[in-house]
Order: sequence, then C-alpha cells, then structure tokens
Amino acid sequence: MAERIPTQVGDVLILRTEQTFAIHAVGRVSKDGQQEFRGQTDVKYMGDLAAALAEARDLLVPGRRIFLLDMDSGEWSEISN
Repeated sequence: MAERIPTQVGDVLILRTEQTFAIHAVGRVSKDGQQEFRGQTDVKYMGDLAAALAEARDLLVPGRRIFLLDMDSGEWSEISN
C-alpha cells in the first residue's frame, strides 16, 4: 500500500494522471488526511502542470503546503512554494 499523503486543512492537493491524456485536478484540502476530491465541487481541472501549479499557489493558505500525487504510479511529492 502506498504511503498516505500527510495533508492538513489549508494545504492544496494536485492529482495528476496521464492515462489517456494529461489532466491535473487542483483543490484545497478540506479535512486532515484528505487523499482525493470525491464529492468536492470546488476542484479545477487543467491539462498543463504549470497552470495547475499556478492555480495551487493561488489557493494556498499561508503556511500550508502543496502536494502532487501521480495517480498512475501512486507516488506523491511536496512542491516547494
């Protein structure tokens, strides 16, 4: 099982997949430990990673973090601000 992302309220999560074409789902974390956006309506979808990162920085609460999860590999990373 993949290691869980240590998200906290106010962080921003980017979910990325390239199964058919590149898509990035970007949204603010609304509960500690959040790993997905199921049922969340304020998520934006972008084809370009640079645009997704710009959106994530706009959503970021001061002092919080941006996480990128590659849905294809299960690998996640923290993006520096």
